[in-house]
Amino acid sequence: MNIKEIIYEKRTEAKLTQEQLAEQLSVARQTISKWETGETVPDLESIKKLATILHFSVDEALGIEPIEEEDDKTEWFIIGGFVIGNALGLMLNNFLLGYVFASIGLGVGYCMNAFKK
Repeated sequence: MNIKEIIYEKRTEAKLTQEQLAEQLSVARQTISKWETGETVPDLESIKKLATILHFSVDEALGIEPIEEEDDKTEWFIIGGFVIGNALGLMLNNFLLGYVFASIGLGVGYCMNAFKK
């Protein structure tokens, strides 16, 4: 749904006239009409006010879709490598192993992400 449809739909759901909404926003009724017909679009401040008054998401009005987070296991490889390296470092009295294994974990994580794509 685009901004003009959202404004019209939410205004009518709220049982507000164009005049009533315009009064709440301190704009002319013609401005609301132009927004609803798509002749013009509201500026960002007006969109924020509209979203508050008409109860809709600014992201929705701007057509912003949520980004799906990928299951990134890179951090887990780094942490795992660091833990294993430190454990081996304690046993072998060589703390540099923690950093070496963390670096290896990082490389494995990056390789796995590259193959996923």
